[in-house]
Amino acid sequence: MAGFVRELERRGGPALRLEQRAAGGVGCVVWDAALVLAKFLETGACPLARREVLELGAGTGAVGIMAATLGANVTVTDLEELQELLTVNIENNKHLVTGSVRAKVLKWGEDVTEFQPPPDYILMADCIYYEELLQMDFELEEIPLDKHDEEYRSEDIHIMNIHRKQTSFPS
Repeated sequence: MAGFVRELERRGGPALRLEQRAAGGVGCVVWDAALVLAKFLETGACPLARREVLELGAGTGAVGIMAATLGANVTVTDLEELQELLTVNIENNKHLVTGSVRAKVLKWGEDVTEFQPPPDYILMADCIYYEELLQMDFELEEIPLDKHDEEYRSEDIHIMNIHRKQTSFPS
């Protein structure tokens, strides 16, 4: 399948080189939201070194591979048809990884017991969610635009920090 490379500059050294595909669906290209999130991770706002990270709907793996270059132990996940592209991008950038990165199939709604240990962070870029449903169990905080990377930011792309609500038990 014909492809083309997208370079993603890194502050700490050589750019990530991400293969894309000319055909094959939405997961085959690096989307702007992935660039914005990957560059946000580089700001250091989330300490990633030696953390367990799971990326859902990774597509090309841009976000997860960036996290792995920052010292995280990352599992990038997507459907079976994107595993070859993820594997190519992991291989092409393995010399930049200071943590670890692996690709696995994950179809949303299926069993996740094999994804151990539980992640410290779950990353998603260009994800559709229902705020009303999330707010039942999670607290949502939008990261202000001035905290995004100076060059890779857009008023149209929002970064959310989502935490499970603390449950209070009667004393």
